Amino acid sequence: MNQLFYASSEINRQGDYRNNKKLIEKIMLDEKTNFIPYFNGKNLFKETNENIDAIKLNINQLKTFFPNEIENPIFLGVANETNYVGLDLSNQNLNMDLWLKENEVIVEDLRKYGPSLNDIDASFLALTNGMFFWHNTHKFCGSCGFENMSKEGGFVKICSNDKCGKSHFPRTDPAIITLISSQDKILLGRSPRFPDGMYSTLAGFVEPGESLEQALEREVFEEVGVKVKNIEYFNSQPWPFPASLMLGFFCRGY
Repeated sequence: MNQLFYASSEINRQGDYRNNKKLIEKIMLDEKTNFIPYFNGKNLFKETNENIDAIKLNINQLKTFFPNEIENPIFLGVANETNYVGLDLSNQNLNMDLWLKENEVIVEDLRKYGPSLNDIDASFLALTNGMFFWHNTHKFCGSCGFENMSKEGGFVKICSNDKCGKSHFPRTDPAIITLISSQDKILLGRSPRFPDGMYSTLAGFVEPGESLEQALEREVFEEVGVKVKNIEYFNSQPWPFPASLMLGFFCRGY
């Protein structure tokens, strides 16, 4: 398992494929392509031999289950010589509740089952989440209000207004998360919505005009009234819930 979960080093995003329309069309019809379904902001899973696996569909299953064309597929990348494509099933005309029940499909937040998946599946599901959140919240151009069109394998949206034609790209919100120590103790926080016995390190979003260190100092003081020093960067991790990059730090409280 990768140390940086949801960011498998085995995945090649193959950005050079995205402008090759014929290649993308070929990938969409390839029997070896894995299609990753997404439904109403959640991922699809199946219980197999007491394990939870991510559902991946091939083109034949896709045609059988969903005969109508699914709009705006997203080319996610390649792993182990297999292409992966994300599909949003949220607006399918068929009775999705019945299909889910008949196929014993579990619809759940990735955070629940992600740690039990293999590195590649977890990373592609995370990428699918982030991309479709962006697609569903950027259907219209923020400059002129016209509908956006999906281009370049789903990684660019272009305004349909010829007078505007603005290109839009996926956005990621940076957020800090930090482990605060003092002598032989660490500081943890707790939200009222947490289950009993659950505590967390402190985290928060970076605001415009802030450095990461300034965001850390502000968030910690706002949440617990503690000042910090000796801030040390540790590592980063994608956190597509819905569209963040988590940047981890250690620091000392005083």
